[in-house]
Amino acid sequence: MLRDEDRTMTTLVDTDRQSPNPYLRGNYAPVRQEISARDLEVAGTIPDFLDGRYLRIGPNPIDPDPAKYELFLGTGMVHGLRIRDGQAQWYRNRWIRSAEVCRSLGEQWPGGAHRGGFDFGANTNVIGHAGRTFALVEGGGRPYELTDDLHTIGGSDFGGTLRDCYSGHPKRDPVTGELHALSYSLFGASTIRYTVTDTDGFIKRAMTSRCPQTS
Repeated sequence: MLRDEDRTMTTLVDTDRQSPNPYLRGNYAPVRQEISARDLEVAGTIPDFLDGRYLRIGPNPIDPDPAKYELFLGTGMVHGLRIRDGQAQWYRNRWIRSAEVCRSLGEQWPGGAHRGGFDFGANTNVIGHAGRTFALVEGGGRPYELTDDLHTIGGSDFGGTLRDCYSGHPKRDPVTGELHALSYSLFGASTIRYTVTDTDGFIKRAMTSRCPQTS
């Protein structure tokens, strides 16, 4: 349910519902609106001890070529639901504002780190770490930091400590709270980089291993 204070920020023409590309139609068809909805109607009850955000992310291309588009190439769109005191306080969805996305939307790129992998609207994973929210992508793109309400802050290199690409699937140590990641780049050398990110959000350990050549 949308209230007067709610707004649709960005709307694009919906041209893909009948696309010949199976990843651009049906349930895979791109979402064409960014929405902010507050005070959502709830069917049933939400336990009042739940307090947080439910987030998801996935590919959501802006202007894809149906002849060339492949699922993993779509720029990321993050979706979020804020739950507190038994209420669904808001729902929002936002594109990750990479430089290319900003050009497509006619916006100014928010900037950020130029290290930490190539620039891409992260579409693989969204995590919370060190009190911050990060959108991640597999294959060599840099992380993007988001605000609590899912606006893009900019590219992140973890305070200057990420000097190469980063994984879309880091794993948290349940004892220390540190993030462990094995990262690679689709466009770099045949190497895998292992990093440990501390609970303050800085990489404290990094190792690079060269992959064996295959014929």
